[in-house]
Amino acid sequence: MHFKFFYQNSRLLLFGIIMSFTSSFGQTFFISLFGPSIQFEYGLSHTSWGTIYLIGTLLSAIILTYSGSLIDYYRLNFYTYFSVIALVFSCFFISIVSGYFFLIFAVFLLRQTGQGLTSHISVTTMARYFSEKRGIAIAIGSLGMAIGEAILPFVVIILISLIGWRLTYLSSSIFILFCLFPVIVLLLNGYKERFIEKTANIPEDQISINNNISKARSFTRAEVLKDFRFYLMVPGLMAPGIILTTLFFHHLNIADSKEWSHLWITGNYFVYSISVSLFAIFIGSLIDKFSAKTIVIYSLVPIIISLFFLILSREAYTVIPYMFFLGLSSGFTYTSHPAIIAELYGTQFLGSIKSLLSALTVFGSAIGPVIFGGLLDLDLTIETILLYFSIYSLICTFLFIFALRNKYN
Repeated sequence: MHFKFFYQNSRLLLFGIIMSFTSSFGQTFFISLFGPSIQFEYGLSHTSWGTIYLIGTLLSAIILTYSGSLIDYYRLNFYTYFSVIALVFSCFFISIVSGYFFLIFAVFLLRQTGQGLTSHISVTTMARYFSEKRGIAIAIGSLGMAIGEAILPFVVIILISLIGWRLTYLSSSIFILFCLFPVIVLLLNGYKERFIEKTANIPEDQISINNNISKARSFTRAEVLKDFRFYLMVPGLMAPGIILTTLFFHHLNIADSKEWSHLWITGNYFVYSISVSLFAIFIGSLIDKFSAKTIVIYSLVPIIISLFFLILSREAYTVIPYMFFLGLSSGFTYTSHPAIIAELYGTQFLGSIKSLLSALTVFGSAIGPVIFGGLLDLDLTIETILLYFSIYSLICTFLFIFALRNKYN
C-alpha cells in the first residue's frame, strides 16, 4: 500500500526527503562533528564553544518565528530556492570565518537555514499537501534526516582527517549547490499543477474520515496562542529537541563517563538511523488509522526507556538498545508532532504555527546542552541528569493526556 502511495506521489515525497536530508548540514549531529577541530583552532573550552553554539541557536529561534511564517505567503518554489541557496552560503561562510563574533554569526546562519528553514519546508509541505495520508507522508519525508544521520558522520570524520574541517564544510557547500539544488529545482518544476492535482483531492482542512475526525477550520497563529491545549502540549513538543540534541551534543562526554570508546558510541549511530526510518513509517500508518490525537500521547515513552538504559547500566552493549529506543523516539516525534498541529489547527496557516513551534524547539535545542554541561560542572552525575530528563518526559506525557483527552475536546 505504501509503495503505491509513494509511486503516485513520488515527486512531492522525494522533495520532502531531499529537503529533510539537506537540513542535516545545519543540524546538531552534523555541526558537533566539527566541534573538536573548531575548539582546537580557536582555543575554545567546552563552555566557550557551547556558549557560541547557544547564542547562534537562540538568534535563529528568534528569527525563525518570522522567517518560517513566510512559507504561508510566498510560492513554495521561490521560498525553497532562497532557503537552499542561503544554506549553501552558510556552509561556505563558516569555512572561511575568523573571529568569535563571525563564528557566532556562522552558527546562526547554519541553524537558521539548516535546522530551521529546510526542515521546516519538508515538514510543512508534507503536512499541508496531504490530509488522508498525512502521517505516512510526514514519515516518508523524515527519512531524509535519518539517511543524513546514518551516512554523513562517517563521511565527515574521514574528510576532516584528510582535508581539515574548513575544506570539509566548503565541500558541503559545493555538494548542496551542484548535487542537491538541481534535484530540488527539478522536483519543484510545475509543482502547483503536479503536486496539488495529485495530493489535494480531499479538501485542505478535512482530515481522513477513517480517523473519525470532522472537518476542522484553520486557526491563525494568534488564535493558537489563545488555546490552552497548546500551552499544555508545548513542554512535550519541545522535549525531544531538548533531550535528543543534548544527548548527541554530549555523547562523547557520556562515553567517557561510561568508559566507552568514542568510536563505539558514534559507530552505532546506524542503529539509531535504522530505528528512526522503520518506526516513522509505522507511526505514520497508525496516525492515518487512529489520528495523531490518539497516538501523540505515547510519543515520549521511547525517550524514557532509552534514558533508563543509560541510567541503569555501564556495559558497552547498552549503546545498542539505547540507540534503538532513541531512534524510536525520533521516528515517533518526527511524525506525530507535526501531524497533531495540522490535525488540531488546520493547514491554511500551518507555516506560521509550525514556525512558532520550530522556534521553541530550536530554543530547547540551544539550552539543553548548556543545562547538561552546567549540571555536570556542579558535579552531578550523568545518571542523575538523565533521571531528571526522564521525569520531565513523564510529566510532559501526562500534560499531553490532559490536553487531548479532556471533556473540552
